[in-house]
Amino acid sequence: MTDAGIVKVLLVEDDEDDFILAQDLFSEMPGQRFALDWERSFDTGLKAMTLNQHDVCLVDYRLGARNGVDLLRAAIEGGCQSPIILLTGAGEHEIDVEAMQAGASDYLVKAQLQSNSLERSIRYALQRKRAAAVAAFEQARLAAFGAEIGLALTRRDSLKAILDRCAKAMSQYLNAGLAQILSFDSRSKTFEPLATAGPLLERREFRGRAPEVLLDVAPLADGKPALIKQLLNDPRVPEQDLIKREGLVSCAAYPLALEDKLVGLMAIFTQLPLTEQISLEMGSVAHGIALCIERKRSEEALGISEFKYRSVVESIKEVIFQLDEFGNWTFLNPAWTTVTGFQVKPTLGTFFLEYIFQDDRQQNQEIFLRFIERKLDYCRYETRFITKDGKIRWVEVYGQLSLGAEGQLQGISGSLTDITDRKIAEIQIKKLAAFPRVNPNPVLEFSMDGALTYSNDAALQMAKSLGHDELLAILPPNASVIARESLASGQNRLREEVQVNGRTITWSFFPVPSSHVVHCYGVDVTDMLSLEAQLRHAQKLESVGQLAAGVAHDFNNILTVIQGYSDTLLARSKGDDTMRSALKQICDASKRASALTRQLLVFSRKQVIQPKVLDLNAVLQNLSNMLPRLLGEDVVLETKYMANLPRIEADTGMLEQVVMNLAVNARDAMPKGGRLTRCTTSVEIGKDYASRHPDSRPGLFTCLTVSDTGCGMDAKTLERIFEPFFTTKEVGKGTGLGLATVYGILKQHQGWIEVDSEVNVGTTFKVYFPAAAASAISTSDTTIIPGKVRGGKETILLVEDEPVVRELVREILHTYEYKVIEAESGIDALRVWDQFDGKIDLLLTDMVMPEGLNGRELADQLKKRRPELKVIFSSGYSAESLGRELTDGDTAFLPKPYLPPQLAQIVRQCLDTPKKRVEMAHA
Repeated sequence: MTDAGIVKVLLVEDDEDDFILAQDLFSEMPGQRFALDWERSFDTGLKAMTLNQHDVCLVDYRLGARNGVDLLRAAIEGGCQSPIILLTGAGEHEIDVEAMQAGASDYLVKAQLQSNSLERSIRYALQRKRAAAVAAFEQARLAAFGAEIGLALTRRDSLKAILDRCAKAMSQYLNAGLAQILSFDSRSKTFEPLATAGPLLERREFRGRAPEVLLDVAPLADGKPALIKQLLNDPRVPEQDLIKREGLVSCAAYPLALEDKLVGLMAIFTQLPLTEQISLEMGSVAHGIALCIERKRSEEALGISEFKYRSVVESIKEVIFQLDEFGNWTFLNPAWTTVTGFQVKPTLGTFFLEYIFQDDRQQNQEIFLRFIERKLDYCRYETRFITKDGKIRWVEVYGQLSLGAEGQLQGISGSLTDITDRKIAEIQIKKLAAFPRVNPNPVLEFSMDGALTYSNDAALQMAKSLGHDELLAILPPNASVIARESLASGQNRLREEVQVNGRTITWSFFPVPSSHVVHCYGVDVTDMLSLEAQLRHAQKLESVGQLAAGVAHDFNNILTVIQGYSDTLLARSKGDDTMRSALKQICDASKRASALTRQLLVFSRKQVIQPKVLDLNAVLQNLSNMLPRLLGEDVVLETKYMANLPRIEADTGMLEQVVMNLAVNARDAMPKGGRLTRCTTSVEIGKDYASRHPDSRPGLFTCLTVSDTGCGMDAKTLERIFEPFFTTKEVGKGTGLGLATVYGILKQHQGWIEVDSEVNVGTTFKVYFPAAAASAISTSDTTIIPGKVRGGKETILLVEDEPVVRELVREILHTYEYKVIEAESGIDALRVWDQFDGKIDLLLTDMVMPEGLNGRELADQLKKRRPELKVIFSSGYSAESLGRELTDGDTAFLPKPYLPPQLAQIVRQCLDTPKKRVEMAHA
């Protein structure tokens, strides 16, 4: 354009009439002066166009043998810088496309050509030429906050309307009280607001402008964002009153720059603290907004075709779409391929429901119809798409009506945001949330200030079951303090016990620093503590029993020597009454000591048991005549026996001992008289009962109940009543072995005993015996009555590790004229056997010996060498420890302590009876 404002136009036209028409059109253009030059041919036109002396060139499509598109390409190749507008006689789409691809600025149909349309086309071409220099370096990229920014930047609207939408998106997605987009004036070095949005604008007290912030332009020009984390008292923010009144805390600003040029600034003000992350979020859209501002400044009035804008959303990760009024895809950005796997070009023109998951198609169809019927302007919802590989992706759909310039319906446009990962996370969260909700134990959560913020149903149910409506009533009194301290230290606080209405609840606190909360879990441990106490009691009795058995074993060795020598001396002291009296006292004392050791063995379940099937009622009736004399006249005896009571398999003597010990114990608890009741019943023990009583087990049992109205016992006494030598009686009035013996007898019979007592009310013992099986066979007693025993000439191998016992046995056997070979251990016995070439008739061996070879193992080895060898086992323990060894016909057992005649009798019997079983000799 010349300085005088004249636009120089070159017309390349081979028809003079068309040239005259063109002159008329230019003359009709008001307010604008044009200078029109005319060239008639292709070649002269090409020469004139490449001289670049015209502002715009009009080229006819028909130029003889060649056409205007060829001229356009040749002129551009020859260096033509002027905009070129192609003229044709008919509006053919193929020519239009070919011209635009060749570089034409516009395409006009001669038949439709008017002065105003021609003038507008020339003016737009010139303006586009001037804007081209600015737009050349712009990159077609626009980052966005989801689909909102992408949709805003692709709308055919004014710059202010677009930026208003962007500012609203900034306010919404960046949680800003105020969001601004500003332009930068490079001459004055100042920023001017273009768009402002946010909740603060809706306040009447707010004056509609953002607080002034004094930022250094140089860093912004270099592309560096600015972040003020605390606006209050910051010297860069002079309007402190406004900051305080509106409660603004932080500010973030990000430069809008294109290459080295600062276009503007986007800024937000928040009522919450900001971090450096905000710069990354704002930076993701900054280039797109800057590009939009710059393009809109140069192209807003040019009406550029829609495909010029599409490059803006190429880099947006959300799918930007457009549907026509029939539901067919008309536009999709490359994110469509990323999300679904389908290529964009083949998808265009297909029906959108084809890509929707089958179960969601009805919902999508209804929403689409509401749009088409103009009943819906916009909406946001979630649905499922099917990908190319057959998988399902969750997307959030935002759609809005797409209208033409005159309000006519064009279709629907919007965005698709892939939310599959979020959906999966939500499902996982729901699953995790179900754990505390359905947990049968209490689950609580405390906030960082110690406040209880969550409790599951189990916690409330526990509180109600314990008689409280408030959950705090069953928590530790200082639960809030514990929670705060646990969170502050990061340490767990475990097993904080609370006693509520006889129940013990433990609470454990676990801090979760990342969430600033403390998780708390409660457990009712009452039953567990009870079982632990019962287990510890049983273990204690078991360990005491082991100790008692060991003591009894060692003591029986000693008593064997004492009884043996005292009995021998007593037999030799005829005529010396003084000596006989002293020896008789020693014999009687050793017999009483022997009785004590038998009681210890019963408690430790090491005593021999000779069970047979019997009727408990019959045993109790046999004792009915003895018990009244034992109890005394001031104790009333009551009996309640169940008819047809199941039989039990028990040792009669031990059973009588149980009854007698319980009766004596009851009598001593009623020094001023009272009532003793004995009852028998049949009881079917179930699994629930057995789970609460560790000694019991399911099945059919016969129960003997012994109740008194005596002084009763407290809890501490109840814990120890079955311990040997524990007694509450005065010194000299009890050994403390009565109930311990009862406990041991019951264990040997596979039964158990339970006790319930209350001080000054009385005590009840319940004794349980398993009902005998139908096939049980009673075992008859085999009692050896000492009498005159003959000796013999057989050879006996005596194996005993206690020298004094070995010496005593040797003397006794020599008295009966047996040949005795001694060995002090099992290993020594094997050596002696080989020395005498196995010419031994009887092996008499102790059970427990040193050097790793006990009596049973020794007998096994020797019987392999000589199967007919007779064996007598002897031990301070019971025969029960031998197991099946006594089933052999040539094996016997002699318990310690024993008298010399008993030793001689069982030796003779074992030697004389090769086929008949010899079980034991009773002391």
